[in-house]
Amino acid sequence: MSEDTSGIADDSSSASWVPKHSQDGTPGAQSATRRRVKRTLMIISGMLVLVIGGTVAYAGYWYYRIDHNIKGAPLHGAVVPPNQLSVVQPTPDPYGNVPINILLIGTDARLPGQDASLGGYTDPSGRSDVEMLVHVSADRSNATVVSLPRDTMVPIPACVDAKGTQYPAQSIAMINSALAAGPGCQVDTVEEFTHVKIDHFMMVDFSGVVALTNAVGGVPVCVTKAVNDPDSHLTLPAGTSVIQGDTALAFLRTREGFSDGSDLYRTEAQHQYLSALIRKMKSQATLDNPIQATHLMDIASKSLTVDNGIASVSALLDLANTLKKVPTQNITFLTMPTVAYQPDPNRVAPDTAVDDQIFSLLAHDQSVTGPTTAASGGATPAPTPAPSATTSTLSPGAVTDAIVVENGTTNDGRSRQLAATLQADGFKNATGVSYTGDVASTTVYYSSPQHQAGAQAVAAALQLPASAVQQGGDGSAPIVVRVGADFASGDVYNPVASTSSAPSALPSAALSSAAGENAADQNLCVTAAGS
Repeated sequence: MSEDTSGIADDSSSASWVPKHSQDGTPGAQSATRRRVKRTLMIISGMLVLVIGGTVAYAGYWYYRIDHNIKGAPLHGAVVPPNQLSVVQPTPDPYGNVPINILLIGTDARLPGQDASLGGYTDPSGRSDVEMLVHVSADRSNATVVSLPRDTMVPIPACVDAKGTQYPAQSIAMINSALAAGPGCQVDTVEEFTHVKIDHFMMVDFSGVVALTNAVGGVPVCVTKAVNDPDSHLTLPAGTSVIQGDTALAFLRTREGFSDGSDLYRTEAQHQYLSALIRKMKSQATLDNPIQATHLMDIASKSLTVDNGIASVSALLDLANTLKKVPTQNITFLTMPTVAYQPDPNRVAPDTAVDDQIFSLLAHDQSVTGPTTAASGGATPAPTPAPSATTSTLSPGAVTDAIVVENGTTNDGRSRQLAATLQADGFKNATGVSYTGDVASTTVYYSSPQHQAGAQAVAAALQLPASAVQQGGDGSAPIVVRVGADFASGDVYNPVASTSSAPSALPSAALSSAAGENAADQNLCVTAAGS
């Protein structure tokens, strides 16, 4: 048992129609455009959840190899930084933690060799074909992932790339065109457009997707009826199939195989795939094996470019260890709602009225994800009245037993905060420590009957119910307070108000237009063409 010294803050640091035409709008390039493999974000997802099954002790050759696979680049690229008056600056929560916002970028860059043989033409430059804005709440209790359609027309700031080449500002252009000036320009474009402060970016190219999907043994996906798309070469029977390799790429790139052929259903397919990958990597026992985890990290890192702040194995593991705290059922995927772009039917424009609501909520750390899953219909159950608090005739000053407060929540520093609360109440021997594992309910343990009265006094001071006091614990102290998710904030127990990052007030109509999907929902099934 180690002292909880991780620090109060752990921030180390749409319903849309997307055109079937090529980037330049020439009809002759339509087939080539459809054949481009665009959905490579499973690599990033693998990086983010890789350590969920176990922490890898990198050393020697493998540390050196993986560390040198990772490419770094500046976080920002605009000549004039985004207007900080318009970008919402995050406010720390009561424990000093701040939210984390990450821009995930998937490019269509292809180099000669395997990349080109898997589909499309050879293009070493690449464009941003996939963009996801990931918001992780300050208390790490939930996350919202918003897909930004690549053909959305937005202003692009003047940027300079890593070689010093200047790129003029554009009053209106496709959002993915900003990547021509580097990922930092893409970050600044999204930051100015959404007003959400972006802390990191992670960018992957085409290579490595097949190897990674094969390494995890495939991912289960569902379609409502059989799909046979000659453009993407996707052939699937109705229902659930485990896909990997070229089939996974075809599933993520196909558009004609899904519903009306629009990008909406391809985005839903991408969300379903990432959700399934997250669930599998969280539950896959083989990730406890350092060899397996190292293999996956090696595969993913070969195609990875990140901002300089996290361009190392140690930094990425620190970030992944932070992100792994988010429960799968509290991850929601959205697609940014769009409307027709009148000057060009092959492009789309932001649905400003709805998008402003979504991005304002994220900027102010009000994640769209709540503690209930989309699979349950999204309804928040009525709160259950809290049981009566424990009573005690023993004063805090009379308790001389050592008291250890264990942090079983996702809030770094929570145990130290409650230990300080107990000390202020008169319990002089209270100490806060970490705890390996997340705990749902708070319990006050006493090691033997002679310490029961002291445990009841502690529970009474924290206004915990009598049912929370139990004999047992891990033997680290006569009295152990194991703090759970039901007591994630506050100085006294209040289960109704314990979730510090509550579900947002996003209107149901807005959530519906954003095609919300929950990562824990195993019943997701993409609507196939002709359904």
